[in-house]
Amino acid sequence: MAFGENLITAKSDAVFGGVYKLVALERQGKIIPKIKISENVEKITNPSFKKVCRFYSKDTGFALADVIMLKDEEVPKDNYEIFDPNDTWKKKTLTNYTVKELQVKVFENGNLIYEIPELKKIADYSKKDLTTIWDEVKRLNNPQKYYVDLSEKLYDLKNDMLNKN
Repeated sequence: MAFGENLITAKSDAVFGGVYKLVALERQGKIIPKIKISENVEKITNPSFKKVCRFYSKDTGFALADVIMLKDEEVPKDNYEIFDPNDTWKKKTLTNYTVKELQVKVFENGNLIYEIPELKKIADYSKKDLTTIWDEVKRLNNPQKYYVDLSEKLYDLKNDMLNKN
C-alpha cells in the first residue's frame, strides 16, 4: 500500500483503484488544461475536458477502436487515422464506420439530468454491447489488444504541456 493510501484507509480495508485527477480549470468561461506529470508514464494524465468515442465497422458491427479526444473535437465522417500514443508509427486509417460517444452527461449545474435505467436494462445493454467486441479481444489467454488511442489534437496538447515542464 502506498503512503497516501495509508492516510485515507485502514490497512485492513480495500483501496479503490481509481483516482480523480485535475485535468482542467475554468476561469472566466475559458478552459485551462492541466496535466499531472510522473516518472511513471502510465500516471501522466491526459489534459483538458475530453470525450471517448467508439468507432464501429459498418460492415461487421464490431468495435474497431476507442479514441479519447478533446470535448469540442468533431469526428470526421469519412475516414479517421488512429495511432498508438506510445508507438506513434503504428497507424491505421478507419473507413466505413459509425461513431458513438460513450459518455453521457449525468449532472448539469448540480442537477441530475440523466434518467437512471433499471438494473435489467443496464445488464441487457451491457450484454448487447459486449457482442460488438471481437472474441479475440475478450479471451482470457493471449487476448488481442483493443485500441484505445488519443486524438491527434489531444496527443499534441499533452506533448506541448510535457515539453514546457
